Amino acid sequence: MFDRFPDHPARLSSTPTDLSLLLRPAPPGAPTDLVRLHGGNGFLMWADLPPVLVVGSSGGAGTTTTALGVATAASYNYREHSPIVVDATATGGDLARRGCDAIDPAGTVQTWLNMSHRGLASTVLDTCGENSSSVGILPRGPEALPRRESYSSVHRSLCDAGCLPVYDGGSPVTNPMIAPLLSDSRIALVITLAARADAVNRLKPALIWLDDNYSEYHLAESVIVVTRQHPSDGPSVAKHIRTYLGKFVRAVTEIPYDAHLAGGGPVTWSQLAPPTRNAYRQIVNLLR
Repeated sequence: MFDRFPDHPARLSSTPTDLSLLLRPAPPGAPTDLVRLHGGNGFLMWADLPPVLVVGSSGGAGTTTTALGVATAASYNYREHSPIVVDATATGGDLARRGCDAIDPAGTVQTWLNMSHRGLASTVLDTCGENSSSVGILPRGPEALPRRESYSSVHRSLCDAGCLPVYDGGSPVTNPMIAPLLSDSRIALVITLAARADAVNRLKPALIWLDDNYSEYHLAESVIVVTRQHPSDGPSVAKHIRTYLGKFVRAVTEIPYDAHLAGGGPVTWSQLAPPTRNAYRQIVNLLR
């Protein structure tokens, strides 16, 4: 019976090539390492984009536009799953108004949860609205989720349908609706911050709460996104956050001021300035 074991002498001598392959050391680097291309800003990604939760450190931090930008950027180079932006705010936000520049939604998170075959891609897409980049938009109404449903069951059904959920969690981070999403280590965390001094002051208690309730390791994998929402907003806020928080999080990046975003209407990818589109692509790269 010992002939079945790989350390038997006869077995070792009969397959030297196979054993050399098995014993060969693994190449350096982790599967999620970023590999710079030609020394520039491009990256070769070794891992797929995970589901994403976007939360704001305070109100007006740009969670909705950031969620829309991340999902749309992902839709152009991530064809395996369909990006769906999902409203996970406490009572329903303006996701449908900002996101649906092509097709209005036929339902909400609540009506979709009441469907008998909600785990089918066709059911999800029939409920969603859509933007001009073919990204699904799933808003929510102000009423509570039906029965004992939570965003844990929402996430499970969307993944069963083959979707890539990008959640607009709004603010505050203490919103109990997003607790199941924060608890899931497979969901990437993005924290948005308006490029204002008062927003920086509100960031500290939000981070302390996240650290107390989800540990430092949760924050270590998060990406902080500074959103410039006024023409006079400069790089000082992002520089300040990098200096004091850069070593505690995965990355700190920013979205430049964009007149199309500042207009407050539906967001159309083709009307965003090239630096804005590149900033959203950079967030996608950092999350992989």
